[in-house]
Amino acid sequence: MAQVDLRFVHISDLHILADPDRRQYGVDTGAILRQAIPLLNSLRPDFVVAGGDLSGDGSEDSYRRLQQILQPLAAPIHLLMGNHDDRTKFRRIFHPHATPTADPVEAAFEVGGMRFVLLDSSLPGKEEGAFSADQLRWLDRELGASAGRLTWVFLHHQPLPIYVRWLDQIGLSNPEAFLATLACHPHVAAVAYGHVHQARSWRYGSALFIGLPALAFQFSPISQEPEVTQDSPGFRVIEIAGGEMRHWLYFLDGRIVSEPRLSAIPVYVR
Repeated sequence: MAQVDLRFVHISDLHILADPDRRQYGVDTGAILRQAIPLLNSLRPDFVVAGGDLSGDGSEDSYRRLQQILQPLAAPIHLLMGNHDDRTKFRRIFHPHATPTADPVEAAFEVGGMRFVLLDSSLPGKEEGAFSADQLRWLDRELGASAGRLTWVFLHHQPLPIYVRWLDQIGLSNPEAFLATLACHPHVAAVAYGHVHQARSWRYGSALFIGLPALAFQFSPISQEPEVTQDSPGFRVIEIAGGEMRHWLYFLDGRIVSEPRLSAIPVYVR
């Protein structure tokens, strides 16, 4: 087996609440994240990306509580915004020395010769997501600057419909502009998103598009109306070894599900 050159973890939809006694859909989201952290540490990832809906109520106290719960996490963590998040309140807690603006929370970084771009698809006060023209220009510049290096793009909202009506109504509302930007940059290896609270894998263009379970409650992949299932919370682990990518879904009930190789993942047909 080839030596692992890079290992990272994608988690999403933590839905941490300010009140530790509150539950969402009967779920103690804080307890779930606490349960996940020893497992995350045992995997020794180079970093973790938390893909939005960090908070369940958008309050400063929820971000304080999230910060406290995350303290035992050994790996660096990069945090995205989702539709339940508040950019200004997030910045007050996680970036206390910066001006707490309501501007999109976006970043790009490099690890192990690969680039990672973190986008903010949230629209304050709305459930659906979108990118402004300025955000897409920023994305185009970032991807252009990393030409020739494999790049992962992370966002919260699903950029392709998953054919679950109620979730697609609150997905990315301007996907064409986003997809057109990606199409100009074939070095984008993957587009990873949350929001849907379920695992999804498709090939579209030259990239892999992947969703993942929530580290909270799960949504039915077949019900056309909102329905929470009893499925286990989980997250995705990605390894780069010998130039090849492989990934697994880790569930808190102990299951580890290996995802197929890229060539075996179905092509998305629009």
